[in-house]
Amino acid sequence: MRVFLFLLLLRCAPFHAEKDSQPNIWTEMRDMRDMMVELKVKMDMLMKENAGLNERLKISEAQLAELKNEKTETPKVAFSANLGHRGDLGPYNTEITLTFNNIFTNIGNSYNPTTGIFTAPVKGVYFFRFTVCGAQSSQSLGGFLYKNNEMIVSVGQWRSHNQHRYASNAAVLQLEVGDVVSMKLLPGYTIYDSLSSFSGFLIYPLY
Repeated sequence: MRVFLFLLLLRCAPFHAEKDSQPNIWTEMRDMRDMMVELKVKMDMLMKENAGLNERLKISEAQLAELKNEKTETPKVAFSANLGHRGDLGPYNTEITLTFNNIFTNIGNSYNPTTGIFTAPVKGVYFFRFTVCGAQSSQSLGGFLYKNNEMIVSVGQWRSHNQHRYASNAAVLQLEVGDVVSMKLLPGYTIYDSLSSFSGFLIYPLY
Protein backbone atom coordinates (compact mmCIF):
# COMPACT_ATOMS: atom_id res chain seq x y z
CA MET A 1 0.00 0.00 0.00
CA ARG A 2 2.78 2.40 0.88
CA VAL A 3 4.58 1.56 -2.37
CA PHE A 4 1.46 2.26 -4.33
CA LEU A 5 1.03 5.67 -2.70
CA PHE A 6 4.67 6.51 -3.32
CA LEU A 7 4.40 5.59 -7.00
CA LEU A 8 1.23 7.60 -7.22
CA LEU A 9 2.96 10.60 -5.74
CA LEU A 10 5.86 10.21 -8.15
CA ARG A 11 3.44 10.02 -11.05
CA CYS A 12 1.61 13.13 -9.94
CA ALA A 13 4.70 15.20 -9.14
CA PRO A 14 5.57 16.16 -12.77
CA PHE A 15 1.97 17.06 -13.39
CA HIS A 16 1.98 19.45 -10.45
CA ALA A 17 5.29 20.95 -11.51
CA GLU A 18 3.97 21.49 -15.04
CA LYS A 19 0.76 22.86 -13.67
CA ASP A 20 2.67 25.24 -11.39
CA SER A 21 4.66 26.58 -14.40
CA GLN A 22 1.58 27.33 -16.54
CA PRO A 23 0.71 30.71 -14.94
CA ASN A 24 4.19 32.11 -15.74
CA ILE A 25 3.95 31.15 -19.42
CA TRP A 26 0.50 32.69 -19.82
CA THR A 27 1.61 35.83 -18.05
CA GLU A 28 4.52 36.23 -20.44
CA MET A 29 2.28 35.57 -23.43
CA ARG A 30 -0.22 38.10 -22.14
CA ASP A 31 2.55 40.67 -21.66
CA MET A 32 3.81 40.02 -25.18
CA ARG A 33 0.30 40.37 -26.55
CA ASP A 34 -0.16 43.68 -24.73
CA MET A 35 3.18 44.89 -26.01
CA MET A 36 2.24 43.96 -29.59
CA VAL A 37 -1.07 45.80 -29.26
CA GLU A 38 0.74 48.86 -27.93
CA LEU A 39 3.26 48.74 -30.75
CA LYS A 40 0.46 48.43 -33.31
CA VAL A 41 -1.30 51.47 -31.85
CA LYS A 42 1.93 53.48 -31.98
CA MET A 43 2.58 52.29 -35.54
CA ASP A 44 -0.92 53.36 -36.61
CA MET A 45 -0.36 56.78 -35.04
CA LEU A 46 3.00 57.18 -36.81
CA MET A 47 1.44 56.18 -40.13
CA LYS A 48 -1.32 58.75 -39.67
CA GLU A 49 1.21 61.44 -38.76
CA ASN A 50 3.30 60.52 -41.77
CA ALA A 51 0.24 60.70 -44.03
CA GLY A 52 -0.56 64.15 -42.61
CA LEU A 53 3.00 65.34 -43.21
CA ASN A 54 2.90 64.05 -46.78
CA GLU A 55 -0.39 65.86 -47.38
CA ARG A 56 0.99 69.13 -45.99
CA LEU A 57 4.11 68.68 -48.08
CA LYS A 58 1.99 68.25 -51.22
CA ILE A 59 0.01 71.39 -50.37
CA SER A 60 3.21 73.37 -49.76
CA GLU A 61 4.70 72.17 -53.03
CA ALA A 62 1.49 73.12 -54.86
CA GLN A 63 1.50 76.58 -53.27
CA LEU A 64 5.16 77.06 -54.16
CA ALA A 65 4.47 76.04 -57.75
CA GLU A 66 1.54 78.46 -57.87
CA LEU A 67 3.70 81.30 -56.56
CA LYS A 68 6.36 80.52 -59.14
CA ASN A 69 3.73 80.52 -61.89
CA GLU A 70 2.30 83.82 -60.68
CA LYS A 71 5.76 85.35 -60.57
CA THR A 72 6.45 84.10 -64.09
CA GLU A 73 3.07 85.01 -65.54
CA THR A 74 2.57 88.41 -63.88
CA PRO A 75 3.19 91.00 -66.59
CA LYS A 76 5.80 93.68 -66.06
CA VAL A 77 4.32 97.06 -66.95
CA ALA A 78 5.96 100.45 -66.43
CA PHE A 79 6.61 103.54 -68.49
CA SER A 80 8.01 107.04 -68.07
CA ALA A 81 8.49 109.78 -70.64
CA ASN A 82 8.55 113.52 -71.19
CA LEU A 83 7.50 115.75 -74.07
CA GLY A 84 11.01 116.19 -75.45
CA HIS A 85 12.42 119.52 -76.58
CA ARG A 86 9.46 121.00 -78.44
CA GLY A 87 9.10 124.33 -76.67
CA ASP A 88 5.62 125.51 -75.74
CA LEU A 89 2.55 123.54 -76.75
CA GLY A 90 -0.71 125.49 -76.93
CA PRO A 91 -2.90 127.22 -76.43
CA TYR A 92 -5.13 125.41 -78.97
CA ASN A 93 -8.76 125.86 -79.90
CA THR A 94 -9.47 122.14 -79.50
CA GLU A 95 -8.55 119.40 -77.07
CA ILE A 96 -5.42 117.40 -77.93
CA THR A 97 -3.85 114.25 -76.56
CA LEU A 98 -0.30 114.94 -75.40
CA THR A 99 2.34 112.66 -76.85
CA PHE A 100 5.15 112.16 -74.37
CA ASN A 101 7.55 110.70 -76.91
CA ASN A 102 10.91 111.05 -75.18
CA ILE A 103 10.85 107.61 -73.57
CA PHE A 104 12.83 106.78 -70.43
CA THR A 105 11.18 103.43 -69.74
CA ASN A 106 8.50 101.42 -71.52
CA ILE A 107 8.52 97.93 -70.04
CA GLY A 108 5.80 95.86 -71.65
CA ASN A 109 5.31 98.43 -74.44
CA SER A 110 1.85 99.31 -73.16
CA TYR A 111 2.46 103.02 -73.68
CA ASN A 112 2.38 104.25 -77.28
CA PRO A 113 4.64 107.32 -77.68
CA THR A 114 3.16 108.05 -81.11
CA THR A 115 -0.42 108.38 -79.85
CA GLY A 116 0.34 109.24 -76.21
CA ILE A 117 -2.04 106.50 -75.06
CA PHE A 118 -1.42 103.84 -72.43
CA THR A 119 -3.48 100.67 -72.92
CA ALA A 120 -3.95 98.30 -69.98
CA PRO A 121 -2.66 94.82 -70.94
CA VAL A 122 -4.25 93.12 -67.91
CA LYS A 123 -6.98 93.83 -65.39
CA GLY A 124 -5.31 95.37 -62.38
CA VAL A 125 -4.53 98.35 -60.19
CA TYR A 126 -2.26 100.96 -61.76
CA PHE A 127 -0.48 104.08 -60.58
CA PHE A 128 -0.11 107.18 -62.78
CA ARG A 129 1.73 110.42 -62.10
CA PHE A 130 2.31 113.52 -64.19
CA THR A 131 4.11 116.84 -63.88
CA VAL A 132 3.45 119.82 -66.12
CA CYS A 133 5.48 122.96 -66.59
CA GLY A 134 4.35 126.34 -67.90
CA ALA A 135 6.78 128.86 -69.36
CA GLN A 136 4.43 131.49 -70.83
CA SER A 137 3.57 134.00 -68.13
CA SER A 138 0.49 135.24 -69.97
CA GLN A 139 -0.99 131.80 -70.66
CA SER A 140 -2.75 129.27 -68.45
CA LEU A 141 -0.86 126.16 -67.42
CA GLY A 142 -2.75 122.88 -67.39
CA GLY A 143 -2.60 119.08 -67.53
CA PHE A 144 -5.52 116.62 -67.50
CA LEU A 145 -5.42 112.86 -66.86
CA TYR A 146 -8.10 110.83 -68.66
CA LYS A 147 -9.28 107.25 -68.27
CA ASN A 148 -11.05 106.33 -71.50
CA ASN A 149 -13.23 109.44 -72.02
CA GLU A 150 -13.46 110.41 -68.35
CA MET A 151 -11.32 113.11 -66.78
CA ILE A 152 -9.84 111.74 -63.55
CA VAL A 153 -7.56 114.44 -62.11
CA SER A 154 -6.07 117.70 -63.36
CA VAL A 155 -3.74 120.53 -62.42
CA GLY A 156 -3.52 124.07 -63.68
CA GLN A 157 -3.00 127.74 -63.09
CA TRP A 158 -5.02 130.42 -64.78
CA ARG A 159 -3.22 132.97 -66.91
CA SER A 160 -0.75 135.34 -65.22
CA HIS A 161 2.06 133.58 -63.35
CA ASN A 162 5.83 133.59 -63.25
CA GLN A 163 7.72 131.58 -65.83
CA HIS A 164 8.58 127.92 -65.22
CA ARG A 165 5.80 127.11 -62.83
CA TYR A 166 5.16 123.43 -62.06
CA ALA A 167 2.18 121.37 -61.02
CA SER A 168 1.88 117.64 -60.33
CA ASN A 169 -0.82 115.12 -59.58
CA ALA A 170 -1.30 111.36 -59.40
CA ALA A 171 -3.99 108.70 -59.31
CA VAL A 172 -4.40 105.01 -58.56
CA LEU A 173 -6.82 103.46 -61.05
CA GLN A 174 -8.44 100.06 -61.44
CA LEU A 175 -8.36 99.20 -65.13
CA GLU A 176 -9.89 96.48 -67.24
CA VAL A 177 -8.03 94.95 -70.17
CA GLY A 178 -8.12 97.47 -73.01
CA ASP A 179 -8.86 100.55 -70.89
CA VAL A 180 -6.82 103.55 -72.03
CA VAL A 181 -5.18 106.33 -70.03
CA SER A 182 -3.77 109.52 -71.51
CA MET A 183 -2.84 113.10 -70.79
CA LYS A 184 -4.75 115.84 -72.57
CA LEU A 185 -4.35 119.56 -73.11
CA LEU A 186 -7.66 121.39 -73.10
CA PRO A 187 -8.41 124.50 -75.15
CA GLY A 188 -6.81 127.64 -73.79
CA TYR A 189 -4.02 125.91 -71.84
CA THR A 190 -0.31 125.55 -72.49
CA ILE A 191 2.41 123.13 -71.43
CA TYR A 192 6.19 123.27 -71.76
CA ASP A 193 8.39 120.59 -73.36
CA SER A 194 10.89 118.36 -71.57
CA LEU A 195 10.04 119.72 -68.13
CA SER A 196 6.64 118.02 -68.37
CA SER A 197 6.48 114.25 -67.79
CA PHE A 198 4.05 111.32 -67.60
CA SER A 199 4.64 107.97 -65.84
CA GLY A 200 2.71 104.88 -64.83
CA PHE A 201 3.09 101.29 -63.73
CA LEU A 202 1.11 98.21 -62.73
CA ILE A 203 0.86 97.83 -58.95
CA TYR A 204 -0.70 94.35 -59.06
CA PRO A 205 -3.02 92.38 -61.35
CA LEU A 206 -6.57 91.37 -60.43
CA TYR A 207 -7.73 87.85 -61.27
